[in-house]
Amino acid sequence: MLQNSRTGDAPPAGTIPPIVVLPDTEAAVVKTALSPVAWTLHGNRNRAFALISGVGQLALESTIIPLAAPCVLWLPAGKPATLTLEAGARGAALAASELAIGRAVPSGPIGTEVKNALFHPVLGAKIAPALAQDLCRSIEVIGDELRSDRPGAQDTARYHLVLILIALWRTSSPMPSKQQSAPRTLVRNFLHLVELHVRDHWSVSDYARFLSVSRGRLGSAVRRVTGRTPLELIHARLVAEAEVLLNGTGLQAAEVAEALGFKDAGYFNRFFKRETGMSPGRLRREAMQRKSKGENSFAAWP
Repeated sequence: MLQNSRTGDAPPAGTIPPIVVLPDTEAAVVKTALSPVAWTLHGNRNRAFALISGVGQLALESTIIPLAAPCVLWLPAGKPATLTLEAGARGAALAASELAIGRAVPSGPIGTEVKNALFHPVLGAKIAPALAQDLCRSIEVIGDELRSDRPGAQDTARYHLVLILIALWRTSSPMPSKQQSAPRTLVRNFLHLVELHVRDHWSVSDYARFLSVSRGRLGSAVRRVTGRTPLELIHARLVAEAEVLLNGTGLQAAEVAEALGFKDAGYFNRFFKRETGMSPGRLRREAMQRKSKGENSFAAWP
């Protein structure tokens, strides 16, 4: 481990051994070169990845989850997975033990909320480019401090780990609407949750329950702000995800269906055709034809 290479040595006689605030913690900048890079994550530590640029995928259990920058990934300990980043991807990676995370969780009521949020994975949630840069910088600082002999290095690393954990909590847990009841705030939190859980196929009632409002109130707020129903927005987000995978990867339609959480490829095909007016195969063929004709102007964008 990065910090154990130093602290594992016996201290000189008469000196106080350094306090290891973050045991079994590693942090590093990630830069793929001309070929993909893969990590086998055994689940023995908590893992965080922030991606500034590039794409990749996460194989978790039997699901393949596509990743596209800027995004953040959080895998609690106990969840083995394989992460692959394509050539040219840039970001930062963090591995931290349960003890290190426990020492970094803030105190007070917010600490309970952060701790509860960290039990749940964040699977490539989209974040602002500036936040991705901040997360990568904090991870880089953690690595630098843990490798140094500077006074207060462990505490500085812990400080940056606290910032990362709070950012993960904010990403995975939008503020409940009972604390911010304005319709636009409610709709913003709903859309944020859709980004996180669209592949989980939550029902409108599931979203309303998480936001501590009735289904009717959620529907009314969404229609007032967007002119569309919650279900229409959920379906539109699923279609957008499907189009990205169909146009930007070599996945078959059945594989796209599985990546998006559809248990049946036939149902995915029917859903996609109902929403877009064409089958997944036809969409891919037309996209390939446009690409071969060089239709890359802004006017050709959907």
